[in-house]
Amino acid sequence: MTRELTTDSKTKDNKFSAEMMEIVRIMNSKKYKAIILYLIPENEHPKQELTQLLSEMASRGYLVFIAKPSNSGGIETLKENLILVHQGFCLIPILKSLSAIILSTQNIHSDWAEVLHHKLLWLYIDMDTPFNTSEDIYNQADLISYFSTTSVIEKFSSNSKGLSLKLGEENQVNVDLIEKRIKSLPLGWLPYANLNLLGKVAVMTATFFDFSGEYFYNGGAERYLLDLAEICEELNSQLIVFQYGYYPWMRRLKNIDIVSLSRHGIRAEGWILKCARDFNQVFYEQVQERTALNIYSAFFEAWPLAATPNIGISHGVSWDNPYNDYGNAVEYWLMNQRYIDGAKACEELISVDTNTANWMQTIDFDLGQKTKLIPNYVNLSVFKPAEDYLEKRDRTVILYPRQLYSARGLYLVLEIIDDILKKYPEVEFHFVGRGGEQDINQVIDRQRKWAERVKYYPLLMEEMPQAYQAADISLIPSVHSEGTSLSCLEAMASGNAVIATRIGGLSDLIINNFNGFLIDPRPEELKQAIINLLDNPEQLNLFKKRNTEVALAFSKDLWRKRWLSLLKNKIDKTLIDKVENNRTVEIKLLSNPVDYGKLGELIISLLTNGDLVYVRSSEMPDPELSFARIQWLSPETPLFPPCDLIIEW
Repeated sequence: MTRELTTDSKTKDNKFSAEMMEIVRIMNSKKYKAIILYLIPENEHPKQELTQLLSEMASRGYLVFIAKPSNSGGIETLKENLILVHQGFCLIPILKSLSAIILSTQNIHSDWAEVLHHKLLWLYIDMDTPFNTSEDIYNQADLISYFSTTSVIEKFSSNSKGLSLKLGEENQVNVDLIEKRIKSLPLGWLPYANLNLLGKVAVMTATFFDFSGEYFYNGGAERYLLDLAEICEELNSQLIVFQYGYYPWMRRLKNIDIVSLSRHGIRAEGWILKCARDFNQVFYEQVQERTALNIYSAFFEAWPLAATPNIGISHGVSWDNPYNDYGNAVEYWLMNQRYIDGAKACEELISVDTNTANWMQTIDFDLGQKTKLIPNYVNLSVFKPAEDYLEKRDRTVILYPRQLYSARGLYLVLEIIDDILKKYPEVEFHFVGRGGEQDINQVIDRQRKWAERVKYYPLLMEEMPQAYQAADISLIPSVHSEGTSLSCLEAMASGNAVIATRIGGLSDLIINNFNGFLIDPRPEELKQAIINLLDNPEQLNLFKKRNTEVALAFSKDLWRKRWLSLLKNKIDKTLIDKVENNRTVEIKLLSNPVDYGKLGELIISLLTNGDLVYVRSSEMPDPELSFARIQWLSPETPLFPPCDLIIEW
């Protein structure tokens, strides 16, 4: 994040109008296969033959909107699942984050064309089709239908997109033909794959997985959401996570769906305000009036537009980074306006530490008063000392239980590690976090130099208790972007002595010289603190013992009760739907070529059932074919965990 890229303070407040809210409520009240949008050209009326076709499709479970280009008029229900919207353009914000079948009789208005990216375009041609209809619409169309008596039959009968309908036949026959063609097109599967968000708790965050959806970060903020999901399940709701991404991927981890907010033309480009604003808008359009609650994690993702109802979470001040260098107050304000405005947009503001609340109060007194403190936590039944944790061991293990990167103090440790190992031959350093290749290589270089006295072994969450029990001292030397560190609390509960920096909320956990050393984030101070503990085994043991006592005040049970009470009062119970445990299904394409007609029938039946479907192809799939619950995978793309059902095709 650079100053040049983050000082753009323009915002777009595209809230839903009353008409939009009403349309979303109509959508919430219905169960449907897919959405069909019939666009009526200006100064025209709906074509009778198309209205009859759409009426039949509505009776088969499609939700059909007939959109007129009028500036006035309301919403009419013509029959079950068949809705006439006079102010048709108000459908744009509602549908642009979804996928739909778009039916048109001529060139699509630019307002529609620019936003309806994940669509199947169905073009209907008859004798009234304007002569000025451009070739572009024919090229863009995925399906071109016409009745066999029209004058256009010669032009489209040989076109692979063309579909001749039967004049005089019952509408059921023609709808059968249309559905069969749609099912044979991989792009036609997308409209059946939209998410059902009714009654769910939606989280917006920047990263849970990486931007490609292939790597789970497994940090404190991610583990926090995993535990929140368990509380939501107790309240008969499900947590669903939305995040930044490169394309519209979707994954499932521990019964939590993680969904990329990327849309055509909107993709992650680093930490710039344009991305923040674009993804914020997509999230709002995806969840507003559909979810029981929306959580912004971190709270500033609520800028500039917050879906309701909502809660914002601060996992610690993250804007205390190396770019935090301002020449004047105006520059300071521009750089921090997103955090302040994001906090103001939140109805409830939860902080894991006192540092954020105090910072808010220095900016805006009311924000400080609005902030509620729910400190981070530790599961005391999982993280506990070894029975002999106070006994002297042959080796003294110093543990770095964190992600390997500069913000977490990795390079403070690497700068002093040689001096400590030279002076104390009984000491070992253990690094157990994950990290980027460059950071990992720095640790491996030390490992080569010191052999068994420097160890690197990334662990799963469930394996961490053993690492703490094997350690004597844990280092939490954060340089910036820190709250009340879960690693720090786990080390305390496990009976480790802790050396932490005074950054963020760590001063809420460590009282200097009482249960650990709280130091300035400088290598010489870290080195001296380690030496003090190694030279004073009585103080080492005192810190160990006191940490097990202090950790009692941060038990997971206390945290859970606070959040449970908050969510009970905040979740919109009128939107709670029955919790669905739908399957994940992986289809492995083994044959070549693929019969997409038969495959489409299977996939659409799975999507209609609510399943999340992965299609694994030997060829590199087109990212544009992945959307919501239909995902194309390359042979090496990982899934977490394996799917409930695997079908070889």
